Amino acid sequence: MIITAIIFFILYFIDQITKYFAQANLSTEINTKFIPNVMSFRLDYNPGAGFSTFEGSGWLLTIISGLATIVLGYFLLKNDWKHEKYKSFLLTMITAGCVGNLFDRIIMNINSLNTTDGRPGVVDMIDFEFLDIIFDKLFGSSFAICNVADVYLVIGLILLAIDLLFFADRRKKKYEASHR
Repeated sequence: MIITAIIFFILYFIDQITKYFAQANLSTEINTKFIPNVMSFRLDYNPGAGFSTFEGSGWLLTIISGLATIVLGYFLLKNDWKHEKYKSFLLTMITAGCVGNLFDRIIMNINSLNTTDGRPGVVDMIDFEFLDIIFDKLFGSSFAICNVADVYLVIGLILLAIDLLFFADRRKKKYEASHR
């Protein structure tokens, strides 16, 4: 459990510090090129879910994120770093992403009650320009601007799905065969 807590807090801290630096140093109007035609940085606030869906559903999304965090927390308690390091790391990464965006949603909702304009949505800052080109060709729109927590969620969920679909059974059979 201590490994989970350490990794979780490191990942969560990275997400929150990048959001802080984005708010302090980036503009909503200007893209700061990082790798030309691949990735740039620009401050954006997303009051909805992925790709700005469910905009205006702040409290509902906060409740859903909170419930997802509780479910993920349950699975984190069962992390088995000795036998399932990869799966344990991915679950920890996914949970850190979920909690990172949950924190932003809570701040957004509190700000909406006080009618201040501190954080009008989840803080986003990473613009994958190469994905904009692909999405423009396929859908006639640009790809979403995201944040580090989103990257944790997407990469973690994709890798976890691949692991569960293609490798988990093999690992389990190999483990059982070696312990007979």
